[in-house]
Amino acid sequence: MWRRLGRTGEQTLNDALDNPDGHALYRAQEARADAEDQQRRAAQREAERPVCKRCGRKFTDERWEEITVHRTAVRAGDKSVCGPCRADDVAREEAAAAPPEPRDDPEPDRVRGWFRQRT
Repeated sequence: MWRRLGRTGEQTLNDALDNPDGHALYRAQEARADAEDQQRRAAQREAERPVCKRCGRKFTDERWEEITVHRTAVRAGDKSVCGPCRADDVAREEAAAAPPEPRDDPEPDRVRGWFRQRT
């Protein structure tokens, strides 16, 4: 009887030399290593994810891509704020750029102009 490294129980010499499940064992080990690698990469990506300077939330994938891709980085605005804070900035800019609404004139029948008659 033989004991093989990485196997449970004992095997006969013919079974040990034959190694019928060697490929399955290799595939299982490779799958386990790939899963660990994916978890490590995901943790590393989350550690590198930027944080908003205003509210402290982490950036979404869309906002992170928006500030890093060269074509959209020009229009991304302040690159240190997250998506909701950026939307608030855009709303404030649009409100400031909008023409003021006309005020109600207290005396609509009065004529206004350069040469008006004072009463």
